[in-house]
Amino acid sequence: MLFSNAAQVALSLLVLNAGRVAARSLVPVRRSGSSNARRAEVAGLDLQSMATFLWADEDGDVAIANLTIYMPGEAENILSMESFDGMTKSIECNPDTVAITFNDDATFAYAQKVWDWVNGVENNSFVSIAGPGDCGDNENRKPFVVSTIAYDEEANKATLAAQWSDWQTVAHTYDLVVGSVAQGPMAKRDIEKSTSIDFNHDLPFSFAVGANGLNAAIACTNCSSTGQFDMEFKLSTKFFVPTGASMKLSPKGVSAIAQVKLSGSGSVTDSLTKEFEIIAIPIGGLNIPGVLELGPFLTVSVGAELSAISITASVTGGATAKLSDHALLEVDLLDPTKNTFSGWEPMIDTVDVKVDASISGGVAVFLKPAIELKAEALGQGFEIGINMKIPNISAKLAAIASSEGACTNPGDPKTTLGVSAGINIGASLNFAATQSGATDPLFTVQLAALDLPLAAVCFPFGDPVAAPARRHSRQISHM
Repeated sequence: MLFSNAAQVALSLLVLNAGRVAARSLVPVRRSGSSNARRAEVAGLDLQSMATFLWADEDGDVAIANLTIYMPGEAENILSMESFDGMTKSIECNPDTVAITFNDDATFAYAQKVWDWVNGVENNSFVSIAGPGDCGDNENRKPFVVSTIAYDEEANKATLAAQWSDWQTVAHTYDLVVGSVAQGPMAKRDIEKSTSIDFNHDLPFSFAVGANGLNAAIACTNCSSTGQFDMEFKLSTKFFVPTGASMKLSPKGVSAIAQVKLSGSGSVTDSLTKEFEIIAIPIGGLNIPGVLELGPFLTVSVGAELSAISITASVTGGATAKLSDHALLEVDLLDPTKNTFSGWEPMIDTVDVKVDASISGGVAVFLKPAIELKAEALGQGFEIGINMKIPNISAKLAAIASSEGACTNPGDPKTTLGVSAGINIGASLNFAATQSGATDPLFTVQLAALDLPLAAVCFPFGDPVAAPARRHSRQISHM
């Protein structure tokens, strides 16, 4: 028997749907500064066996993504056009050529000297990366492959025979790092800004429960989540074969509170069980055109179970689950034997349970946030899931009637009726990773499992216990 059975249940649910949140498009960071800031050294024209490219948020203050491309072969090289900012009068990009006119004879002569390597052997080629604006109005970096070069010495002009390409084709060997997770003192590095998954959400819900004599409702009086998860993603390949794929994850200020109220009247002997989604939204991801798509998706479900319950009352209770900022998960997506994690057991603070009339049976309610992270980078993809049940509140309730006092709590008035409650507060966290397109996970990890029984409590209500009748003595006088 389920809450969703329309013949027996009236269901009213507030579902949050915030609509699609656009991913942040990261912008290239020009390491040499703007083209008119200063004149670069001519060594910036040298062909290289590796080159590093950075991307940042729109403010451009610090880098979030770092891509280092390697060209280890004897017949290949790489050159970023950003490395010779300030040395050119003009750059003209056409479908099959790129014409570069230099400022002076010396710079042109140096470029001809080092670039003519590509003309020396038929199979020689180099990858060149045009920076934003280098080819007119392009906002993103554009890779192309240079096979030969023609020179116009009178005009100081080099015309590159260029085949336009894409990152996935040209980056056969690379290291990609996205985001960072700070643990301990900050080390000096290119990437200094965390890539965070937002966890700040209000989670209201309410639903009616009706089945064969039971007319009740469960409502959230205070349900929300706070904080963020900082993450770092690394991917490496060698000649298109993945050699490394890893992820770090750490919570920062993460907590979830569930304070709920069950009210109504009636009874049912069967169990009523339901889990349903109250929020499903994409949350801010990252995008580097042609290089990376990182798309987090948040779902939050609520689950409830009533078992053999009889109620003419309302019961309120809840808990807050908090994660330590020192918790850390490090996963190797290619070799799970190297996975490590620590500090994920939640800290639980309970909200006082209150019962104001008769209730017997079992009540359990939990919040179940889940974050799915899809990472697609240069033809490699992974889907990563963080599933949480925080907090999980369950109570076994029993109505008591006694003319001598249902509850014996010190200091409480004695009443003829009461409800005893045995309460457990729990939480669980699990992590799973899957390769994009696969059905079975690469591995799963249980980060934490907590089941905390609380001391039994008794809630008095009803009429006060009558005071015992006073016995009167009669004095008989003898005459």
